[in-house]
Amino acid sequence: MPTISITTNIPKYKIPSTFLAETSKLISQTLQTPELYIGVRIKAGQQMCWFNDELPCALGNITGTGNFGVDENKHYASIIYDFLEKKIGIPQDRFYLSFVEQKPCNIGVKGTTLEEIIQ
Repeated sequence: MPTISITTNIPKYKIPSTFLAETSKLISQTLQTPELYIGVRIKAGQQMCWFNDELPCALGNITGTGNFGVDENKHYASIIYDFLEKKIGIPQDRFYLSFVEQKPCNIGVKGTTLEEIIQ
């Protein structure tokens, strides 16, 4: 059930129409999770600054269950940062990504929790 959420000051019209689908595929491959379970959100055109200027920047988080760790996060960050710089022009030194580990009992799915589904 990994999800990735990105908030950026890049205008919406500069986000490629294929961005969500490409991001979903990337996260699926990177985390080795079926794409069926990947959620992607981008909030473009937000008022943001980084080091007191409004050049392109972003904040993001990726949430999942059992996918994260010290070495894994370094690997994931490398892939995601390269992708965002290439696809929407966010410089790697103007983006923070938080990795959020969730317990399956804290994730609602299909009217119950992920913990109930995976048992």
